[in-house]
Amino acid sequence: MTGRPNTEKQTENQSPRFSEREGQQQASGATTTGHERGARHAEELQNVLNASLEISLRDIPLEEQLQLILQRIVAIPWLALESRGAVFLVQDEPGVLVLKSQHQMPAAILSSCARVPFGRCLCGRAASSGELQFADRVDDRHEVRYPGISPHGHYCVPIISRGKVLGVLNLYVRAGHVRNRTDEEFLPATAAVFASVIEHARVEQQLTSVLSRLRKALGGTIEALALTVERRDPYTAGHQKRVAHLSRAIGDEIGLPRPQIEAVRMAGAIHDIGKVSVPAEILSKPGRLTDLELSLIKTHPTVGYEILKEIEFPWPIARIVLQHHERMNGSGYPEGLSGQAILIEARILGVADVVEAMASHRPYRPALSIEEALEEISHKKGMLYDAIVVDACLRLFKEKGFRLE
Repeated sequence: MTGRPNTEKQTENQSPRFSEREGQQQASGATTTGHERGARHAEELQNVLNASLEISLRDIPLEEQLQLILQRIVAIPWLALESRGAVFLVQDEPGVLVLKSQHQMPAAILSSCARVPFGRCLCGRAASSGELQFADRVDDRHEVRYPGISPHGHYCVPIISRGKVLGVLNLYVRAGHVRNRTDEEFLPATAAVFASVIEHARVEQQLTSVLSRLRKALGGTIEALALTVERRDPYTAGHQKRVAHLSRAIGDEIGLPRPQIEAVRMAGAIHDIGKVSVPAEILSKPGRLTDLELSLIKTHPTVGYEILKEIEFPWPIARIVLQHHERMNGSGYPEGLSGQAILIEARILGVADVVEAMASHRPYRPALSIEEALEEISHKKGMLYDAIVVDACLRLFKEKGFRLE
């Protein structure tokens, strides 16, 4: 498949790099024809660039992106390529090409050329030299042979970015194809397209990895904040975690986008952080609260907001926490918001908070049944609680077997 530069002696009628036919065309062709041809090639290259950009933005694996671009290139008629080829990439092991994408390659090649060391065959030589390699037939530079191999030639074009070889573009040509300037000007430009797509994918992968680590660190921070409340109020230990679990399930049930589901889960895990400002004896008081004590309790959304507002979460966590006791008819606190003025995440969190609180033991009352909790939100659906959120919560418990952990 791959090999070193062709060092065989050239015939009298063929230059070392370009065909006599091309030289004659250049000598005798009209200027207009040359301009038209050049314009057509430039337009085709731009089309490839545009298509590659669109493909690189799709939410599909890199291998599929490379295959779609490869299919576009082998279909360009004036390149006289066969409708098959492959893309090799340098991955974890330096000095080795790995076959990542292909189009209509023979089955024998898929196994024998799955990994190609630098310097081996045309592909490996293109990688080690950083220069385009050409063969007009299967010659002694093709170190990989198999029974029934069909006559063909190759262009093996290194894919280079910032002086580093990222891989090799392997394109088949018909046996006897004459090397020419048109190919050798166009193909490195297409290899540069592959380089940009590969670099874009790698940057995306690195960003994903960084974000994953940040989310883990953020999750640890959230858990630490949640424990701060639970250690002061043993009766509500686990309350925030269960509310977060139910909130996430409701968000998924109503079809929220993944970022919003993550936001409501995170907010649920620390929605009572503001209770750090409430005396522990009030939080654990077994009897009825006085008006003053109740007013202190009602400060916790605002206090939570003040604690969280300066933290640069990727979601509006502080505002969700601030609004989780607001109600659809404006009777909630602390701002008396109503309807759509309340964030959907806060509306979800408000329902989950009520259901979990009613179904759990408190120092001033025993736990109620989950049926009683669901009856409460059902009865006040549309008045206190968002109707869509309530319906989703009811489906989870009554139809889908959801349980508070």
